[in-house]
Amino acid sequence: MGKNKPKVATACMCGCSGCHMSFLDVDEFVKDLAELVEFQSSHVIMDIKDIGKVDIGILEGTITNDENVEVAKKMRENCDILVAWGDCACFGGIMTMRNFGQIDNILEECYVEKGDEDSVVPDDDLIPTLTKKAKSVDEVIKVDAYIPGCPPSAEIIRYGLEKLLEGEIPKLDKDKLRY
Repeated sequence: MGKNKPKVATACMCGCSGCHMSFLDVDEFVKDLAELVEFQSSHVIMDIKDIGKVDIGILEGTITNDENVEVAKKMRENCDILVAWGDCACFGGIMTMRNFGQIDNILEECYVEKGDEDSVVPDDDLIPTLTKKAKSVDEVIKVDAYIPGCPPSAEIIRYGLEKLLEGEIPKLDKDKLRY
């Protein structure tokens, strides 16, 4: 990972951001981590979303639209090790429930049926174009490490980050998994 501090970037696809909130639960380790790594982008640590060249890239959430695909591909192109963080990124999560319906029907229900009498489905220029199916990150790009959980506990996130910083891919046995 180089002689300088490893560079880390995180990004959130479609999801609740619970994995990033769980990350903040590592408490003092966030301060320690700031001494060990250089955060290049993160919507939680700093409000920087542009992904530059990094050693470790972390993606949270399900890929559900063209914007998510672009962010995932950019992260993959710009990182040495890519981590899928949380059940949505690892397995598709609850967002894949939409795969059982038709996109037009889902948009109609979300925007019109659940809205007021003047509600309409927004134009494509107002919302990102949905992918045909909601997908886990590894259905779109190569993933090097998985840290599942909904959300993964702060303890598991810390364990995963420590292993990555030691140059190892974290291996989670059944005692470390949380659902």
